Amino acid sequence: MLGSSTAGENGQQLRDGLEQILNVRLNDVQWKQATLPIRDGGLGIRRVSMLASSAYLASAASTRSLGSAILGSEDWTDEYQNQILVARGSLQPVGVEPALNKQSAWDRPLIEQDKMEVWTAYTDPVNRARLLAVSSAHSGDWLMTLPISSCGLCLDNEAFRVAIGLRLGINLCAPHQCQCGETVDPRGHHGLVCKLSSGRSNRHYSMNDIIWRALQKADITSSKEPPGLLRNDGKRPDGSTLVPWAAGRYIAWDVTNVHTCAAS
Repeated sequence: MLGSSTAGENGQQLRDGLEQILNVRLNDVQWKQATLPIRDGGLGIRRVSMLASSAYLASAASTRSLGSAILGSEDWTDEYQNQILVARGSLQPVGVEPALNKQSAWDRPLIEQDKMEVWTAYTDPVNRARLLAVSSAHSGDWLMTLPISSCGLCLDNEAFRVAIGLRLGINLCAPHQCQCGETVDPRGHHGLVCKLSSGRSNRHYSMNDIIWRALQKADITSSKEPPGLLRNDGKRPDGSTLVPWAAGRYIAWDVTNVHTCAAS
């Protein structure tokens, strides 16, 4: 096992490296969230001090029968294992004996403890909505995507910095007045909803094109933004089929970019 000083130095080096990449300063709560697994709303940058005890206990549980056979004793004790169990206190895995051979079983209680500390640190609705969003299914798939430029899967440095900042709730810019007249908050959320933002329109067109191409693949002729077709509120839908969808009626669709932390 690594000593506490070595584990602490390793964790500080990881934190310094992440801060250098993002060009920001992380507080303790943001760093703790970053060290959570991706499916739990983090970045998957695990701390050695957090993994060491789980790895040792899982290894000790899986090799206990072998150790008993070698030593010729069924009641031999592992001093280090007992010390770790005492130090962990109530953070014990819930499950049957075979599950104790897996590191994930020992790791889960520690993860849940860190998640609880992150959640209790925020009480405002914006950060609560952010934590719910980053913990939802598939919200972190982009972090596990191979950065292949030819497939359009490679983020530039600034896009990566902003994406991580939005995930961790980091201040990305200085407060200022936008050209649209609204005040830009330091977390950079205004850029996702600003009517003058070019990226907002590009995201809308990309999503609309995905729906249109899916219908084309299904041999359903359709048109994007058809003229002369208005909704009850006077707005034009983003597309409609050119052939009846069901019972002689056509289908129309409308694409909306959802922003989790929007004021609405």
